[in-house]
Amino acid sequence: METRLYLPPKTPPRRGIRGSTLAPTSFVTPSKNATPSHHRLLRSSPVTTGGRLRLDGTPPRSSSKRPYWTQAPPNSAQSTTQNGDDDRFIPSRRYTNLSLVRKALLSGDKNQTKKRPHSEPEGPAPAVAAPENPLQKEFKRRMLSSLCNIPLEKLDEDAQLTGLLTFGDANTHVSNKRASSTSPPHKTPSQRPENPFSHDLLRSIKLGRVTDEDQTEDDAAAMDRTVQNKILRKVPSAPFRILDAPDIVDDYYLNLISWGKDNVLAVALAQSVYLWNAGNGDISNLVTLENENNQDYVTSVSWCTMQGHTKYIGVGTNNHAVMLYDASTMQKIRTLPGHHGRVSAMAWNQDWLTSGSRDSKILNHDIRSPHSIAARYSGHLQEVCGMKWNEDGSCLASGGNENYLCLWDAAMSGGTGSTGAARSARRQLTDTAPRLTLRKHRAAVKALDWCPFYRGLLASGGGTSDRTIKFWNTSSGALLNSVDTGSQVCSLIWNKNQRELCSSHGYSENQLILWKYPTMTRIKELQGHTARVLNMEMSPDGSSVVSAAADETLRFWNIFGSQSVFRKAGAAASGIPELTFGQPAIR
Repeated sequence: METRLYLPPKTPPRRGIRGSTLAPTSFVTPSKNATPSHHRLLRSSPVTTGGRLRLDGTPPRSSSKRPYWTQAPPNSAQSTTQNGDDDRFIPSRRYTNLSLVRKALLSGDKNQTKKRPHSEPEGPAPAVAAPENPLQKEFKRRMLSSLCNIPLEKLDEDAQLTGLLTFGDANTHVSNKRASSTSPPHKTPSQRPENPFSHDLLRSIKLGRVTDEDQTEDDAAAMDRTVQNKILRKVPSAPFRILDAPDIVDDYYLNLISWGKDNVLAVALAQSVYLWNAGNGDISNLVTLENENNQDYVTSVSWCTMQGHTKYIGVGTNNHAVMLYDASTMQKIRTLPGHHGRVSAMAWNQDWLTSGSRDSKILNHDIRSPHSIAARYSGHLQEVCGMKWNEDGSCLASGGNENYLCLWDAAMSGGTGSTGAARSARRQLTDTAPRLTLRKHRAAVKALDWCPFYRGLLASGGGTSDRTIKFWNTSSGALLNSVDTGSQVCSLIWNKNQRELCSSHGYSENQLILWKYPTMTRIKELQGHTARVLNMEMSPDGSSVVSAAADETLRFWNIFGSQSVFRKAGAAASGIPELTFGQPAIR
């Protein structure tokens, strides 16, 4: 009989680490910084099991399911953690849309067929869901875009995002083959990568708007659409009331309208000042200047803002005069002297009436004193065309035709609440220099407004050669942001209820723009004026604004979204006849 030698099938050789007395042997993952001697895998000597030795020097196959290779114990001499090595690789998820990833993980694939248990008898297969129609697909696409803050351009027709788990430019890595035909073209190396925070609205609002150098046109457009979707109110595109303003002076440097706390709008038309009551629509003529050759005309108006004295109004003229009127009696109280040029801007601070003139001087008039001039500010070189006190009356911002923005402290000139020694020194007036002079604008600075929710934040707008809105930290004078609007900035008004800013513009668009702060994305553009917008004022309740333009019209816009005194008029805006200030309309 022939004797055959049985050879079992070969198995992978079992390897061990020199000096190790543990069984089974260990396998250690190589590290980048470890030396080669730390990870050499050596063949172990023959192993005997049950007195039998396999011919290839390997142990017999075990019936246990225990794997051949196990992790090295922590106390092993070859452990890499003792040398401080770490072989973990954590990829950068800078461009990963985590909101969409989380949604995918939580939702799962609901279309997978569930496995039937062995005890369940076989039956008919479950019905397959009908394919989605185009309307359902579009609804799903828009819902995903709204929930995850994703622009619609980034989603294909099946609501699939390109580059879901890519670790680079989302436009150059396409993880979904179905979106390859609709994906945007590849960017060249000279183009900047996509802003990773373009979909994160909260981070954008917290950090402020990215600079123009780092933001592409697509990112800006996507952010505009995202912010518009976040606005929970409808901003009407058309004014709800239009009033005629014939003979309004077309001069950028003048301030010809003022809306008082008693809901009365004062409008300067050539030599006259008219008062329009927004509550009942009554119109009255406050004053008409009488002069030869029509050389004198009204150049500025301003209502008193102090509680209990809101019936007083200041009127500035081209003949250097500042007149104080009582609107309840329609009588002039007094004339405040001191200027040698036309008075183009005025602002109230408690009992002080501050006036700016073409003679480049700013005067503080104390209306309680026989000698009204309490302080004189000297820092501008040309006409002062814009002024605004902050909420607590401690700082005055003024803009001039020489492109300066000056900041003045009331305490430096013996402001309201000053001591008797300061008042006695008014007879010997000295020029007070500004605390800060900011020279970043490249045109006249007329548009000014203090932020109502950030103390010390000031917004300013420049003229035709500048066209920018700048934001300032008035404590340090630092420029926080600058936005190019593309048009002459005539007026600025902050929203009292939300973080929004409205600007009016002249050449060349003649529109109003509602901005979201601090991202400075455009929420709405309001068209209607056919000439540049000269001035803009806000209603006492903070819901509406009125714009006066060189097209001789006043337009009222319900732009800020709170309860408006013009709600009834807005419901029937199409049927309201245009009103005039007692003079024939020019059409």
